[in-house]
Amino acid sequence: MPPPDSVKRRRIDGPSGLHAEASLLSSKGALGGQSAFPGPVVSALGGGGGGGGSDDDDDDEDVVGPPPELKPRLENDVSGRLHDLEAVVAHMRLKNRTARKAKRLLSVELEQHETKAAQHEYDTRILEAKVDDAEKQVRSLKEAAVDSQKQLQNEKRQHEDELEDIRRKHKRLAEEMGDEQLKLRKSLAELNDALVATQASLQAKRGECTRLEATISTQASDQVALESSCRGLRAKVEQLEDVLSEREIRIAELDEDVASRSHTIEELEAKLRKEETLRRNLHNTIQELKGNIRVFCRVRPLMGEDADGASAQPIKLPECEEKNQIELSQTSENALGRATSKAFPFKFDRVFGSESTQDAVFEEVSQLIQSALDGYPVCIFAYGQTGSGKTHTMQGPDAISAEDMDAAVLGIIPRAVKQIYANTSKLAERGWEYTLEGQFVEIYNEAIQDLLAPSVRGAAGSDKQAKLDIYQDSEGRTRVKNVTAVSVDSAERVHWLLARAAENRTVAATNCNERSSRSHSVFTLYLRGRNSLTGESSSGVLNLIDLAGSERLSSSGSSGDRLKETQAINKSLACLGDVIAALAKGNRHIPYRNSKLTHLLQESLGAGNSKTLMFVCVSPSAASAQESLCSLQFATKVNSCQIGTARRQPAS
Repeated sequence: MPPPDSVKRRRIDGPSGLHAEASLLSSKGALGGQSAFPGPVVSALGGGGGGGGSDDDDDDEDVVGPPPELKPRLENDVSGRLHDLEAVVAHMRLKNRTARKAKRLLSVELEQHETKAAQHEYDTRILEAKVDDAEKQVRSLKEAAVDSQKQLQNEKRQHEDELEDIRRKHKRLAEEMGDEQLKLRKSLAELNDALVATQASLQAKRGECTRLEATISTQASDQVALESSCRGLRAKVEQLEDVLSEREIRIAELDEDVASRSHTIEELEAKLRKEETLRRNLHNTIQELKGNIRVFCRVRPLMGEDADGASAQPIKLPECEEKNQIELSQTSENALGRATSKAFPFKFDRVFGSESTQDAVFEEVSQLIQSALDGYPVCIFAYGQTGSGKTHTMQGPDAISAEDMDAAVLGIIPRAVKQIYANTSKLAERGWEYTLEGQFVEIYNEAIQDLLAPSVRGAAGSDKQAKLDIYQDSEGRTRVKNVTAVSVDSAERVHWLLARAAENRTVAATNCNERSSRSHSVFTLYLRGRNSLTGESSSGVLNLIDLAGSERLSSSGSSGDRLKETQAINKSLACLGDVIAALAKGNRHIPYRNSKLTHLLQESLGAGNSKTLMFVCVSPSAASAQESLCSLQFATKVNSCQIGTARRQPAS
């Protein structure tokens, strides 16, 4: 009969492990003042000692008394504990001899149960091995006890530390061997039951055989049940292995699908980058078809005293689907003193009425902002008499905070920067990286002033700053020397720029406007982009100009400094008209250097690779009819100008 599973497992582990376990449990019981084994187990272990004798010992019956009583010992009474452990071992040896004699009688009388007895004898040898290990540990403990007795008083603390270390090791070993201990305890419990049954069968002799047979039958049934359970578990394992194999195949299929999808995504991203390049080219073609110099007209609403004469306003917008026509009526007296009215019709690329919103205006402008991002020089400037709404169109209200970024009153400058940041964020997904740098200057009395410098000149010209000169860089681009360049790292940053520039810009009261801009303001934004995936690069520039108010000397009522300012403004605007006229005629010489304004805007007005938009702003009041007529006539001259085909600028 093969040994049970528990015996097989202990045979693989080896006798040394069992001896160590038996020794550990024995020593633990001895140190604790009592035996670690129950009575029957101790009886079984008694036959495992080295001095137990052989099967040929004399048949003198040994009287087995009760186990020795173990008296409680002090924790440091090592000698007493060793004495108790020796008594336990001696008692175990005596019981072992008695068990051997009983085993011989049982094997004679119960030959048919020889296989069962052999199994018990095998277990007894295992226990004997454990007892041998226990004896070895006892001898080791004796030697340790002799040394400890000599050094007990002088090295008490060291022994306490060693004892604590042993406890820690024991605890760690107990944790590591927890599962094995449970198995051994279960096996010991089974062996204990078997020994009890064996002792009972010895006392009852053959009468006990029947009960043992019943026990064997029960164990056989249990074994059959266990074998059936094992077969079920094996079948379940095979089923799980089949499921695992199917899942591994599915995972491999999914990996292939993911790889295929990743390849498709890469192809789509490459196609998207090509489509972005095509979009830029098509967008530029559309802008060229619309004209590289375009003119929009905007009529501001009636305000204050102007609203009283709303019924007599001279400006009308004819009904047309294109919304590109405006008509100005001018009333005068003839030689007979009769009032006559003459209508002046004008047609531009787009006309915005007084009810138009900032959103509607910027929607038409946003395409040019995209052209600047694509790498073209773009110029948008507002022209018109003072008080016609130029500053409102370009910047919005005089004072705007970053919290109002999405307010409907924002002008072209803050909206343009916001659009640029929104588009650069989208283009970043396609490999584009952009850097933005801005500057803000004004042209006052034909002198360039830095509106972002720490110290700028006020209206009286008291403060001084570094001289700003216009020059051409190595790539032929128009630049301003010594100007303050600010990195525009967020859309909110432009609000700080506008507020700083508004504080430093020159304004004064005239008959036409109590807060008239006395200088041309030029906001320049440089956009440099590079695509790390395709190697493409671009370098665009966006000029957003709020021109000073144009007005006749007779209507402005200017004198002194105001007169000088008005003359300088009108001169620079006249030079702008001369440049436009020369471009319209196709002259070889264009008089850019006749004024600082046209010199600064040379790259955007006639370089052949620029896109220019002019906003002509007019007032609807009857008092401003003559000024509005002059502005519209100038805008018509600009609208007739062609500057050729725009070319994208490479990155510097």
